Amino acid sequence: MVYETVIGLEIHAELKTKTKIFCSCSTEFGKKPNENTCPICLGIPGTLPVLNEDVIKLAVKAGTALGCKINNYNKMDRKNYFYPDLTKNFQTSQYDIPMCGEGLS
Repeated sequence: MVYETVIGLEIHAELKTKTKIFCSCSTEFGKKPNENTCPICLGIPGTLPVLNEDVIKLAVKAGTALGCKINNYNKMDRKNYFYPDLTKNFQTSQYDIPMCGEGLS
């Protein structure tokens, strides 16, 4: 019996964009606490996030550099559980249909 080791990585990166990934709040460092927040950042019910186009471009650029398959369709998922440092209690992530996958091997 032959086994093949397959390792997947979930990458967290800070991108040099002027606004956050799901809203138009600034990412400028050094502001007063909670100055760069809005109802979308805080996860207020009824708010609708809008994906930052610059984030998509940077993700595709990174995926291309890593030899990934760039998916024409992807989706975001909510990880709903307690986060001590995130009061909205969910994190938006990509799980089963990410933007980029199957990279360098």
